[in-house]
Amino acid sequence: MFRICSANKWVIIGACLFLFTSLFSQEDNFEWIRKINGVKGKVTMLEFEQTWIIIPDENPNGRYFSNQLPDEYKKEGLKVSFCGMVGKIPPNVRLLATPLKLSCICISKKEKKKFGLNSRKYKF
Repeated sequence: MFRICSANKWVIIGACLFLFTSLFSQEDNFEWIRKINGVKGKVTMLEFEQTWIIIPDENPNGRYFSNQLPDEYKKEGLKVSFCGMVGKIPPNVRLLATPLKLSCICISKKEKKKFGLNSRKYKF
């Protein structure tokens, strides 16, 4: 059986806490390089990461990630229109999607009815 001495336990616990906090504060650590307005896209989930992203219609190979995506809008295939600031990915850092700081996100009346949602627009 594998045993961990108490000193190693604290190192492992500290490393886990560091990684956990860095994941949730990650969005604020980016350099925001450009503003986007009225971009249309589709919400989808990356199954292997359990992460919700937005794929822009004009670039189906592009992906945006925002911690601000409302839980109500985390629906596979939901068509959205959004505005915000795009973050620059630092050198030697690999991310699954481009960071996005949302300023607003909205859906059509048709999408609201189709998915049974409460709000058509969120401002941040």
